[in-house]
Amino acid sequence: MILNLIRHWFFGHYTRRVTRKGVRRLIGKTWPNAPGRHRREVLRQIDYAAEAHAREELSLASDPPSVGHLEWASFILASYWKLLPEFESPEQMIESLGEEMEKAHATPLILFTLDRLMKAFHGDVHRARKVFNAVLKQYGAFFSWQTEIDESHLTITITRCWYFHFFAIHNVPRLTICACRLDGLWFNRMKPERHGLRFDHDRYTTKGYGGENCIFAIERPADTE
Repeated sequence: MILNLIRHWFFGHYTRRVTRKGVRRLIGKTWPNAPGRHRREVLRQIDYAAEAHAREELSLASDPPSVGHLEWASFILASYWKLLPEFESPEQMIESLGEEMEKAHATPLILFTLDRLMKAFHGDVHRARKVFNAVLKQYGAFFSWQTEIDESHLTITITRCWYFHFFAIHNVPRLTICACRLDGLWFNRMKPERHGLRFDHDRYTTKGYGGENCIFAIERPADTE
C-alpha cells in the first residue's frame, strides 16, 4: 500500500509539479512580453484540458503508476495542443517542450537518486540488471521489457511503453520524446570512473524517436575488467 502511494506520488504529483514548472517557463519564452495574467490564463487552460484528457482515458489507469502516467501525459498533451500554434512546426514544438522537460526534471532530488542507483551497479552488469528490473517494475504492469547479458554487456529492450501507447492514441506518437528526453538524466551522467559502467549512445533508440523498441545498452569498459 505504501509503495503504491509512493509510486503514484512520484509519477503523478511530483513529476507533474516539475513538468508544470517547465511548461510555465516555456510559456514565458513563447509570450515574453505578455502580462502575468495572460501567462496564468494559458496555464489554467492547459490544466483544464489536461483534466479532460485524463477523464477520457481513465481505462489506461489500471494501477497506481499508470494513474500517475495518465496525469503527467495528459498535461504534456494539453500543453502541446495549446502552444503548438505559436511554433513553426510540430517538431520544433516537441523539441522545445522536451528540452524544458529535461531541464525541469533535473532537480537535486532526482539527480541524487539516479546517481545512488548507478552507484549500486558497482561496475557489474549483473547488478545493473537487478537495479533496472527493480526500477522498471515501478513503472507498472503495462510496461514490458527483456534483457540480454554477458559478462561485460547489458542490453535492456522495452517492447511496450505506456507513454508511446497514450500519445499514439492521440495521433502524436512523437510526443513520447518528452518522456524519452528524461532518459538522458541518467545515461548522460553515467561515468565509468564513478559507476564502473558506461552507456552505449550509438545503440540508443526509443519508440518515440521512431525505433521499433526502446534500447538501452550498457557495458563495462575493457580497462576495468
